[in-house]
Amino acid sequence: MTLTILDTTLRDGALTEDITLTVEDKLRLAPLIDSLGVHYLEGGWPQVEGRDLNFFEQVGDLGLKARITAFGATRRPETVVKRDRGMQLLLETAAPVIHLYGKVWTLHVEKVLGTTRDENLAMLRDSVGLMKEAGREVIYTAEHYFDGFREDREYALANLKAAVESGADIISLGDSNGASLPELIQEGMRAARDTVGSAVLGLHLHDDLGLALANTLAGLGAGAAHVQGTVNGYGARTGITDLCILLPILKLKMGVDVVSDEQLARLSDVARRVAEIVGLGEQMDHHPVVGRKVFAHKTQTHVAAVLSAPQAYEAIEPERVGNTRRLLLPGLTRPTYLQEIARQYGVDLSSDSAANAHILSVLKGLEDQGYTYEDASASLELRLAALTGHATLQLGVERLRLFEVIRGLNQTVVESSLKVRVDGETLYVGAEGREPLEALYLVLIEALRGSPGLREKADGLRLGRARIRNLAPGKVRVTVSFTGTGREWTTVGIDQDVIRAMWTALLDGVEYGISDLRVQTGQDSTDQIRD
Repeated sequence: MTLTILDTTLRDGALTEDITLTVEDKLRLAPLIDSLGVHYLEGGWPQVEGRDLNFFEQVGDLGLKARITAFGATRRPETVVKRDRGMQLLLETAAPVIHLYGKVWTLHVEKVLGTTRDENLAMLRDSVGLMKEAGREVIYTAEHYFDGFREDREYALANLKAAVESGADIISLGDSNGASLPELIQEGMRAARDTVGSAVLGLHLHDDLGLALANTLAGLGAGAAHVQGTVNGYGARTGITDLCILLPILKLKMGVDVVSDEQLARLSDVARRVAEIVGLGEQMDHHPVVGRKVFAHKTQTHVAAVLSAPQAYEAIEPERVGNTRRLLLPGLTRPTYLQEIARQYGVDLSSDSAANAHILSVLKGLEDQGYTYEDASASLELRLAALTGHATLQLGVERLRLFEVIRGLNQTVVESSLKVRVDGETLYVGAEGREPLEALYLVLIEALRGSPGLREKADGLRLGRARIRNLAPGKVRVTVSFTGTGREWTTVGIDQDVIRAMWTALLDGVEYGISDLRVQTGQDSTDQIRD
């Protein structure tokens, strides 16, 4: 099967309720999406977002491989096509590919657009014809095709025929309400094929009923050779076809080499980085294929099974999509869990030595306090490394003070001061932040900067988000995430006092960031376990 993919994250994805993209955002996102090997990259809709013209002016400097595509509607009713402002803006983008959409459903033609059926077809012919005269490749999406096909089959198919006769290179069939079932998708596809002959047929399917992926597969089974989608399924309302799920299904389950192995292996990283840029990073944990929890195994039977035969509980090999297997730790002293996790960090706990007994005793004590590490294994790795002599803790805290200060009439800041031993030298440092987490983190960074040997490492650390959860009885669990030099990790603290729990997690996180543990070599072992 020869299949092309159009990514519209920068256009349809920007219609997601909580996403607002600047030109700078789009220029950051475009190379990430391009690295997945998509064939078309849709940059925007200049008639609706005038600033999209700035994107099209600059995107050529990025050296992308995908064909840059501009999106817009057919000309307005009763308008000369060359005088239509939307048509003029599309040509101004200088994009080699123009993606036009037009009305197919008679409800939209007559009630929404307020024109006649004949004029609607004339708008389509004129618009496609103008773009072809200008030497552009034209993709035409028949908006609400399946709704129109269900209500007035003859008119819906006449719309497709007009597009093909006018020179459209690809005809994309839209399920714009996301309301169609797979059976209708296949029926509509077959009727379209009979109408347009050998023309390339594609799909633009929304997910309002959660059927976008199923409908895409149904359409592919009926002969579609072009699919439009977005990274993480972003799009209007509940989104459109999710390329992060579709691409591995095509490649690994259907044998369609739509992307290379190398491109597919970037998928999880690209998906998460895109999510962070658009501000939805916290929604990624449970995302199919690319989420952190997809290949997480918690029960003893599941862990034992995947260690001997991963396919027993894994739909695909996680490394094929750049994801990782995670063996969770609901009970640290269970030998199957602890010995396997420790082995991943170079610690053999299988023997009955006194040293191993001591390690187990320490970990049992932490478990009694409520510590679990399924979402913060950097803390466990740090503990194991310290207990076995594989790492020496750099920070010797002697005294910490934290207090809130009101400046002027109503400006509130949090100040922290720290007496700490770093590289054998006692330092007194201070910092201030907008809230306790920031003030505590910054005072640790100031301490590291006081040591010439640690200053560069300190400058490379970045504080992520903190999560606070109440435990019974009367304890608080705080996890804090960190990033630095292209890696990320999470640590945990538990205490009856939220500040103490936060401080424990912060101290672990900073120690981990400046250590020489395995994650520093480029393998992100935090929250993750590889074979």
